[in-house]
Amino acid sequence: MLTRVAIPVEGEILSPHFGHADKFMFFDIDDGKIVSTEITPTPEHMEGSFPDWIKSNKANVVIVTGIGPKAVEMFNQAGITVITNAVPDKPRKIVEDFIDNKLDTSYDSVCEHSNSHKHH
Repeated sequence: MLTRVAIPVEGEILSPHFGHADKFMFFDIDDGKIVSTEITPTPEHMEGSFPDWIKSNKANVVIVTGIGPKAVEMFNQAGITVITNAVPDKPRKIVEDFIDNKLDTSYDSVCEHSNSHKHH
């Protein structure tokens, strides 16, 4: 089955903030290989517009770093799987890692500073 992955891109890497991406890259995966890629400028961001837009681009997986719970719910209702906390990297590498089940989703977009106050 063909999988189409959407990745929000800022500059040359996965955008750390979903809503700030200036373009999306779409990757078509068939039989464990990337068979095509497409770069599409992001439409004007209005609340609720991205899930519909991404669905209209036929993607069924979105890989992001940070995203709000309401947006995840909207994607899920549109039949799109959301993978969060992906480490910002080059989109192609992210998709290759996704194919190989090696995607690093340990990125913590909420900075935790509680451990850095031990030494005074």
